[in-house]
Amino acid sequence: MRQTLHIFKKDVRHLWFEIAVAITVVAAFTFTGARRALWLVDPVTNRTAAWTMVLILLPLAWWTLIARVIHDEALTGDRQFWITRPYSWKSLLGAKALFILAFINLPMLIADVVILRAYGLRPLGAELPGLLWSQVLLAIVFVLPIAALSTLTAGFVQLTFAILTPCVIALVVAIVAPEVVLGGFWGGTDWVRTYCLFLAISVAAPAILFWQYSTRRTAAGRVLAVAAAILAVLGMTLIPWSAAFKIQSWLSKQKVEQPVARVDFDSRSKWLTRAVIEGDRVRVELPLNVTALPTGMSAKPEGFSIQLQAPDGTMWHTDQVLPGYASNMGQEFSLQVTVDGAFYRKVKDEPTRVRGSLYLTVFGNRGTTLVPFGDRSVPVPRIGVCAASRGANRQSYFLICSSAFRFPPLLVSYSFIQSAKETSQYAWTSPQPRSISYSPFPAEPGISPISQDFTLATMREAFSEGRVDAVEALAHIRRSFEIDNLRLGDFEVRPALVSP
Repeated sequence: MRQTLHIFKKDVRHLWFEIAVAITVVAAFTFTGARRALWLVDPVTNRTAAWTMVLILLPLAWWTLIARVIHDEALTGDRQFWITRPYSWKSLLGAKALFILAFINLPMLIADVVILRAYGLRPLGAELPGLLWSQVLLAIVFVLPIAALSTLTAGFVQLTFAILTPCVIALVVAIVAPEVVLGGFWGGTDWVRTYCLFLAISVAAPAILFWQYSTRRTAAGRVLAVAAAILAVLGMTLIPWSAAFKIQSWLSKQKVEQPVARVDFDSRSKWLTRAVIEGDRVRVELPLNVTALPTGMSAKPEGFSIQLQAPDGTMWHTDQVLPGYASNMGQEFSLQVTVDGAFYRKVKDEPTRVRGSLYLTVFGNRGTTLVPFGDRSVPVPRIGVCAASRGANRQSYFLICSSAFRFPPLLVSYSFIQSAKETSQYAWTSPQPRSISYSPFPAEPGISPISQDFTLATMREAFSEGRVDAVEALAHIRRSFEIDNLRLGDFEVRPALVSP
């Protein structure tokens, strides 16, 4: 322990300038982030340019500090002066870890507490799990990868090359095959793919650090780093969306029995069935009906798998995730799938069997909070705090909600109430533009401790207050459906006949 502290104090004396720069950037981040809490009251405090600059400079300051402290006792090669000193590798590694905790994690922990307090959130109360988990994510995303790469390089030139090489490779792959890099849209279950990457980092990076400090066999460490990167990419791209949804189902807040929610072909709206010819592809639209939902619950389709079977037994199958704008709430839903033209022409005049599964998120526990116009935020259960403000011309209205570390898995709608009578009221309601993450963890990757959502209305009428309605995700379920003897050719529509 004495040797660890001795090395730590030596690093502090040697890197005082880099430390001062990092602390200054964190201080600017804290001041700017806290002042942004007042932007509805005083628009001058909304320093967007300064905030953006701080978010860019902060990771650069961290990475510079990490690289400098590790390269002070470089691990590559055999001509370093420090090797001749009686340093224990455990003491050396401990000193570097203590340095990073003292000048990266601790300042950010304090900054998060100050910013949360400025927003009226309780960092040492209900938001404590998010505060602690954000430190874990800070280490995984911003600290461990650069620390591991620094132990495998001799200086900034090699480190820069090690960082840019995979970025260039990803850019080339994105140009040639963008679906490989983007991996498709997974909606609220995208966190599963992200945490596969985090798991690879949290295993590989500490392994490289321990290996390098204990053995200094750089060639083997670099092989381990490349292998870990390949496994991380494979893990993110090869996991099917249906498997991610199954994991999400295991973590459901509420278990739903099989009789709850039923999916059937909506025979009453059979006229909505269409087979739209689009070149060599055909877009098939099937109206479905979600029933048997308990009172107070609603369902949101997240994705589907569908299988078309021709009379001769040939099959066509696909799994798709629904874009956020296409997955509406309610009982009636139009499933749209693009079928290969050759298969469609083969089966369009034959009775076809359609089998499929619809992946649903069940929402319930509706809550409503009224937000008066004024200079203060109002606590909103399950969200955080919300504030409403009128524009200078009294014809524009703002409603903004702030959450600690992540926006919760809620469907939120915002309203501005024009009159609040005892018997009736009129409200202008905004749509829900935010995509939802169903991650069970209390924080999302990122630097800012505040996640925000807001709406804006420009109306001549005078509104009296805002209203926030929220329903929470209770369960994630899969329900099967089957349609027999569907003759797709009966519903064929040519492009010229499709209404805009």
